[in-house]
Amino acid sequence: MYKGTPSRIRKVLYALIIAFALLCVRLVFVQLGAAKSLSNIASNQYRLVVPLLPKRGVIYDRNLKELAININLISIFAEPFKMKDKGIASQKLASVLGLSRDEIYKKLNQEKGFVWLGRKVSHDSARAVHALNIKGIDFIKEPQRAYPNGVIASHILGFTDMDNNGLEGLELKFDKYLKGVTGYRYTIRDAKQREVPGYEYKEIQPIDGDNLVLTIDSLIQSFAERELENGFKKYNAKGACIIVMDPFTGNVLALSNRPNFDPNNAKAAPPDFRRNRAICDFFEPGSSFKIVPASGLLEEKVVKPSDKFFCENGEYRWYGHTYHDHKPHGWLEFRDVIKYSSNIGTMKAAQRLGKDRLYKYIKKFGFGERTGIELPGEVNGITTHPNTWSKLSLCSISMGQEVTVTALQLACAMSALANGGNLVKPRIVDMIQDSTGNVIQKFELKKPLRVISEETAREMRTILRSVVDSGTAELAEVEGYFPAGKTGTAQKVEPNGVYSHSKFTASFIGFVPSDNPKFVIVVIMDEPRPIYYGGVVCTPVFKKVAAELMSYYKIWPKDKEVAEKKKKKPVS
Repeated sequence: MYKGTPSRIRKVLYALIIAFALLCVRLVFVQLGAAKSLSNIASNQYRLVVPLLPKRGVIYDRNLKELAININLISIFAEPFKMKDKGIASQKLASVLGLSRDEIYKKLNQEKGFVWLGRKVSHDSARAVHALNIKGIDFIKEPQRAYPNGVIASHILGFTDMDNNGLEGLELKFDKYLKGVTGYRYTIRDAKQREVPGYEYKEIQPIDGDNLVLTIDSLIQSFAERELENGFKKYNAKGACIIVMDPFTGNVLALSNRPNFDPNNAKAAPPDFRRNRAICDFFEPGSSFKIVPASGLLEEKVVKPSDKFFCENGEYRWYGHTYHDHKPHGWLEFRDVIKYSSNIGTMKAAQRLGKDRLYKYIKKFGFGERTGIELPGEVNGITTHPNTWSKLSLCSISMGQEVTVTALQLACAMSALANGGNLVKPRIVDMIQDSTGNVIQKFELKKPLRVISEETAREMRTILRSVVDSGTAELAEVEGYFPAGKTGTAQKVEPNGVYSHSKFTASFIGFVPSDNPKFVIVVIMDEPRPIYYGGVVCTPVFKKVAAELMSYYKIWPKDKEVAEKKKKKPVS
């Protein structure tokens, strides 16, 4: 009897040790593994928290006209622990909210003190739910982002999600300023789900977001979009964009793309429609790029405007490759090489400049780098170093091939010619204000970079004026205002790397008036059909926008007779 006792004692001890070890393991699991989930369950049972969204900051144009605002909508939520018969409640709610009974029932059976049933519903739906008089159902006002001008400036503004987080455009770029700070409405319950006295619906008020004031003029934006839309539809283009800029400040007064979308219902638009082509698309510019080698040639004084070049009657062979002009020319002065957009004349002149100096001016004019505008998604474009160029590259690049640019980069480059030789930094946001209107950040004009002399800029303005007066851009003429600019018609590259004979990018980049430039206007058409020349499809858009700008700013024509007519009958 006594001999077996130690053995039994040992077994009991072993069992106790094992049991204790298992208990310890369980405690560790509870503390380390399950503590968070158990805590969440307890918290959800004893505390109700309803987020209170702040009003998102307003976005204004330069004249403080509202471009993005907030409207109040009703959101519906449930407190499941207050509800007696969730099945009946689910059935009633389903008929009003447009959800299935099972979907609502699943929400109401969650271990939560608060669940959303409908976010930012119509007032009719809210009234219908309220009429059901279901205990445990409550309502709260939430701000909804709204864009009163619809599609106007959609690519600039962008849009937000259900919780008012910025997703694209300025809404995304300046989200941390615009969104504000979320508040909370909360209450505390005891273990029997009774509200604790003194804690019924305490609120931490949200802090509204800051406002943005843009450089955009909504009126200019409106008529620029109208004329772009007309050109886009007339020539059945795949895409299009327009930019209106102050060449001295870099202020963007209008920027628009086609196709476009309504930010009030952004989800309905394909992603391609929401792309800001003016800064996100890069393309070979073709002849509009000739302003770069032309400026470099005059600045380096290796060419004078009167120097003559033989344009080979429209066909030029160089290192086994044949280049063509749109129209055959014999001898042309350099000014006329640009005026008539001779590829051959430009190539021959560029050979005097050389690849290293050509590359220098490409970079000085800002190509191959982002402009730094306050919009998301801007691309660099592509410029390659001369060390990688082939024997054909100097000629090809001088006529706008083997280099890709954005519309905004072209606007900045043309601004340098218009303003006397300075490359300005574009900007689209002027300031940030707090919700009471106090300025908390001012976006000052950035110091421009001199790229060419005033003399060269003046010579280029004269040459570019002739392009409109009697060259490839005659359709851009605005009587009495003497605009200037450069056309471009570039073959697009097919996926196999071969230049297409049916797909083109058309462009016109110009300024007005030529003797005292006030505005730079860039118009790009992607794959216009059946006509695809920049001097035909883009210039009419430029002309109409330029005429409206002159009327809007009350800049009267130089010619007295024309001026009197304009004053009597303003441009519509």
